[in-house]
Formats: sequence, C-alpha cells, structure tokens
Amino acid sequence: MARTKLFKNNQSQAVRIPKALEWPDGVKEVEVIQDGQSRIISPVDLVWDSWFADSPEDTNYPAERDQPAEQERPPL
Repeated sequence: MARTKLFKNNQSQAVRIPKALEWPDGVKEVEVIQDGQSRIISPVDLVWDSWFADSPEDTNYPAERDQPAEQERPPL
C-alpha cells in the first residue's frame, strides 16, 4: 500500500498516483467507484475483466444439481 496526496486542479479534486503504482501509457481513462468512505480507481477498459479474472473459482458450488420434474400448471 502507498500513501499519496490529494490536491485541487481548477475546481476538481485530484489524486497524485505514485510512480511505482502508475498505469501503463495506454491507460487514458479511469473509473472511480465509491465504497463507503473508500474510492476505488480502475482503468475503464479493465474494470470487469480484472474483476472476473481475480475472482476465485468456487469449488463448493455444484456444476449440476438434481431438479424436480417440471410441474403441469393451468394456462393463465
């Protein structure tokens, strides 16, 4: 984890990203998500890709399960 400073840029608040944590040159736009008092900054193109890539596979969830037979119901 790194600490950094907030500053004003015209009428907006800005965050100085430390050199060790900077994004590659191709990242031109980020998305900011508010989570309580926290703010999460992610590259726009990678937000969902990285979330799914980092999600652990749930090995406890059954791939298939027994289902009851379909019930006959009167039409609406």
